Amino acid sequence: MARLLYFLLVKIVASSSSVPTLLIGKDVHGSSVNLPLIGTGTWQYNDTIAYQSTCQAFQAGYNFVDTAFGYGNQKGVGMAIKDCWQKPRENLFVMTKVPGGLDASQLYATHRQNLIELGLDYVDHLMTHFPADWREEAASPELRQDEWLALEDVYYSGEARSIGVSHYCERHLLDILKVATVMPSINQVEYHIGSQDIDNVMETCKRLGITFMSFSTLCGPCNYEPEDSLIDGALVNEIASHYPNMTGSQVALRYAVQQGIPVIPKSNSRTHIESNFDIFNVELSMDDMNQLAAASKPSAERGDCDVP
Repeated sequence: MARLLYFLLVKIVASSSSVPTLLIGKDVHGSSVNLPLIGTGTWQYNDTIAYQSTCQAFQAGYNFVDTAFGYGNQKGVGMAIKDCWQKPRENLFVMTKVPGGLDASQLYATHRQNLIELGLDYVDHLMTHFPADWREEAASPELRQDEWLALEDVYYSGEARSIGVSHYCERHLLDILKVATVMPSINQVEYHIGSQDIDNVMETCKRLGITFMSFSTLCGPCNYEPEDSLIDGALVNEIASHYPNMTGSQVALRYAVQQGIPVIPKSNSRTHIESNFDIFNVELSMDDMNQLAAASKPSAERGDCDVP
């Protein structure tokens, strides 16, 4: 049976909202940066859908939105913040990304565009989206180091309260740590029931004090048989039946957050948005967590660790 990785060393702190948060570091002013354990995702949404989804998420109680320069929807997210976020800016966590493989001048220009599109003076977290450009033409330890140092410049400017990475394997993390003066606070990686630790990076993140964060927690882009669905497949539905009024998708999300792993499910359905959010009043048993940890389907896609 697969060994279940509980992130016991991650500090979960009290929050003024109903969502627990993780202390992921301090900003340049010395203030704590606390990441909510659940946010609303926007990948593959255009501006219109991103606006609708983000507004509905705010109305349902979310205080964390994830986007990226490469998603092409930051204007929609920015308009949702302007129109639908009714609380002080400091109560909202905004995460975005710049492409991998950028040099310093490209990174600065890209993040300036991020802020323009979002209508913000700063974001709460900025990460490099991949350990190279998507074609893997700008791929080397030296390029990763240069981009990381440019991210640090953004951090020191105050235009990002924390900085991190996505799709990074241990080797990629060690590359940037050779030059880093600011520790990456997050590594966002595909993780869900069935994926196991596909890139063998969870223990590295734990050892280095980097928050391991999940994307595709419900396996939206995965290829799988219907019985392996993390929305309403056989395993998650069986586990859900052990708890009153729980759904399969709630089991999949709870499995991650119960380990201290933040999630960013996306939906443009108010019912699903609210259901995804309602996962903090139940605790899965150890037997159920171990059964979920042992699952090998739906599997994750290998490949990030092949990036040179």
